[in-house]
Amino acid sequence: MDAGERLPFVTVLVPCRNEADFIERCLKSVLNNGYPLSRLAVLVVDGMSEDGSREVLDAYTGIYACLRVIDNPGRTTPKALNLGVREAQGDVVLRVDAHARLEPGYIRRCVEALREYDADVACGLMRTVPAVASPIGQAIAAALSHPFGVGNSYFRIHVSHPTWVDTVFCGCYRREVFDRVLISEVTGGSEDVSLAPRPIDRQGPFNAELIRGQDMDFSLRLRKVGGRMLLVPDIASDYYARSTMTSFWRHNWNNGVWAILPFAYSEGMPISLRHLIPLLFVAAVLATAAVGIVVRPFLWLSGTILGAYGMVNVAASLHEAWTEKSFVRLVMMPFVFATLHLSYGIGSLWGLARLIGLPQFWRKVGLAGEGRASAVES
Repeated sequence: MDAGERLPFVTVLVPCRNEADFIERCLKSVLNNGYPLSRLAVLVVDGMSEDGSREVLDAYTGIYACLRVIDNPGRTTPKALNLGVREAQGDVVLRVDAHARLEPGYIRRCVEALREYDADVACGLMRTVPAVASPIGQAIAAALSHPFGVGNSYFRIHVSHPTWVDTVFCGCYRREVFDRVLISEVTGGSEDVSLAPRPIDRQGPFNAELIRGQDMDFSLRLRKVGGRMLLVPDIASDYYARSTMTSFWRHNWNNGVWAILPFAYSEGMPISLRHLIPLLFVAAVLATAAVGIVVRPFLWLSGTILGAYGMVNVAASLHEAWTEKSFVRLVMMPFVFATLHLSYGIGSLWGLARLIGLPQFWRKVGLAGEGRASAVES
């Protein structure tokens, strides 16, 4: 950006609910990022927190005039984002996860990348770090940054040059893309709002039915209208991952469930193939083992699938341990990788069972009436 050129006004949206352990670190990284506070609005959309988060927020609003807290009685992330987009000012909107900490200069670099590459959305790399620096916390963070753990999720596994991607983390959006997506959806692809057969959804651009996966869903819809998302490797944000096996299992179980439920609420293919691989793995093992009770060769097939997975798991664990020069990592990584994949895959299997019971899904494929039940409520 040329010297003396006025910086765009940026609204930073931070969805928050019961994040007392993380929200202060997040806010400090935003407010001390190097972007002029006079060109910044920080909106924390709080889902009626009950753990002390609100006290932290109240303290900061008393110090920083650019910071405002908005109540989110709906409590979910997509409802928080819709409230925030509606209240946003300026031409740029940056969404920041409460579990994240922005690297200094992150905001300015994203803003520069939007113009430099004519991108609609820009983001930096995600550095996954443990919330607690224990051996198991470090192993979990490593699994979430390894291709065997998360596939080709580029913002997680990192790239060496600017790369067009299918979704973002801590994404910086041109504000007009939200209206562009909504207008296109109600006009059948035209940008002329006068052609809309029904009013634009004023609740907002994010699908309120999706407790998780709303970013991926919006990215899909943005790409359908020609939107482009850029990953810039010279900036990064830290994401503080769960650091116990119990919380890690629960988090990935829920992620697995919500890898499947969007099929009831989104148009087209709402996820990438990498999100289905754990489901296919778990389903293949269970199905072949079940058939193997009657047809013995299928037990061998089940064992072969598990054996192949085990060999790849050990190879990935050896790679990680060698890279970090850590014997402890070698011992822990196979269990952490297996926990990641099994919890996600079993969660997806449960999500598939729930999907089959949702009228929205059958209505979407043309096999149900007008009844309605929400997965949010089930």
